[in-house]
Amino acid sequence: MRCHPIADVPAGGVRKRSPTRSAYILFYAHIMHDPYIMHKLAMRTFTTLTTILTLASVASAATTETYQLEKTHADLLFSINHAGFTEKHGSFREFDATLYYDRSKRENSRITVTVQTRSLDTAFPARDEDVRGEAFLDVTRYPEMRFESTKVTLGGHGALRIDGSLTLRGITRPLTLQAHLNKEGPNAFDHRPTLGFSAMGSIRRSDFGMSKFLPLIGDIVSITIEVEFNRPAKDTE
Repeated sequence: MRCHPIADVPAGGVRKRSPTRSAYILFYAHIMHDPYIMHKLAMRTFTTLTTILTLASVASAATTETYQLEKTHADLLFSINHAGFTEKHGSFREFDATLYYDRSKRENSRITVTVQTRSLDTAFPARDEDVRGEAFLDVTRYPEMRFESTKVTLGGHGALRIDGSLTLRGITRPLTLQAHLNKEGPNAFDHRPTLGFSAMGSIRRSDFGMSKFLPLIGDIVSITIEVEFNRPAKDTE
């Protein structure tokens, strides 16, 4: 039978500390008041945490592969309503992108895209120059627009939601792309690892300071993307 704790208390109501416990308390008090020892403990803790974080970063990097845009199989298209009569289509001919792809956890993947705004093409040179002007893209002051992903959410059967930020005319706004991974595997022509995507999204041009001709010309600009990415040759040798 276990004794009640009160039974261990000696006369006078004060429990005696064991010699071992008393020595530990004295030692701990000594450490806490010794700046040199505390500094050494802090540095050792910092070093340990740094090592853990570095190993975690290396492990993450080891599963992420860098893919470059295959520019001969890449289209960045847009359309905008023309006075209710038609959807006028155009494209940007010059753009580049880098995909950091995590095959094991696709939601950790990310992408950056840079578009040369002067490369706009609507198949009518006079209109192209107008859209490149100050009222719209203002390509002299803003020669590039840039998209950077911030989050990738997986759906079923290759569907992806890519949330990010688009910077255009010096203004940054959120942009969500509904994407689909069409195929992943070796390219049949050069055998390099290849990824193919389709994506769609939209922006309001007025959000980026382009309000000329509203509401006669539509505010919503629809975006359609078809792209292939390859692993750089040096990564596949």
